[in-house]
Amino acid sequence: MTTAYILQGSDPQTGLTFPSNGDAPTSTLVAFQFIDPQLDGLPPWGPSAAGVTYIWKVKLVQQAGYYTTFFWGNNGAFDAGKAYYGCHPYPQTPPSDTEHSWEISTEGGDWQETDATGELTVLYGQWFTQALRLTDNGSTSTMKFYCDLPSVATSNIVTHTTTGHDANDTSPALTFGEAPWVPGGERLSGVLRGIKIFDKVLSEADMLSEAASDALVTADGLAHIWYKQINPDPDDMLCEAGTGRTPTWANANHAALWTP
Repeated sequence: MTTAYILQGSDPQTGLTFPSNGDAPTSTLVAFQFIDPQLDGLPPWGPSAAGVTYIWKVKLVQQAGYYTTFFWGNNGAFDAGKAYYGCHPYPQTPPSDTEHSWEISTEGGDWQETDATGELTVLYGQWFTQALRLTDNGSTSTMKFYCDLPSVATSNIVTHTTTGHDANDTSPALTFGEAPWVPGGERLSGVLRGIKIFDKVLSEADMLSEAASDALVTADGLAHIWYKQINPDPDDMLCEAGTGRTPTWANANHAALWTP
């Protein structure tokens, strides 16, 4: 395991603390969302076959069952036949195990095997810098989930290539903190910060540079930033990069403010 980095910037560090499964408020979403991202430059497979890159930092609290860091998918009932994907822990013995492996969730399946073969067990209570690079191949997409940056060892990467491109559901959203289709049941259970989303698949080298900095530091990163919020505050989620994008909370139940 490589020690994940979390950089000190000029601003005080903050983040979002999300509840665990079964915590109050029960049976309701605690999540922030970008509604209809496909209409705002972020279709699931990237605009004009450009792909997508997600970078984030997470520190998890151990819980039983399923987790969600984020999902691009339907903002409602789960539909395995429509476009969706996410990266997060998955129970080693579903559905209620308290030990987990990192996974890509898409195409009605859960993919945990790393590029070195074998699964990568989730460690709780420590920071991980992670990324998803999604490359559009035309009729399919290849997803690479980097579980423990700055490591790019095959034992720390989960890769899945889709069999095709499913169409969007009627009401998609990019949702962080919880799965929209299981309110209260698949929560992040921990702290999230350091978010950068790019409307292009960055090179691996550029991804590493962007993951190592609170600023935008590569030419493609500067040209293709879609959303940036390094030190989020539940009351101020406006993009720090000047895109004007602000996600909305699913309801009145917001994540709590985290400080070191």
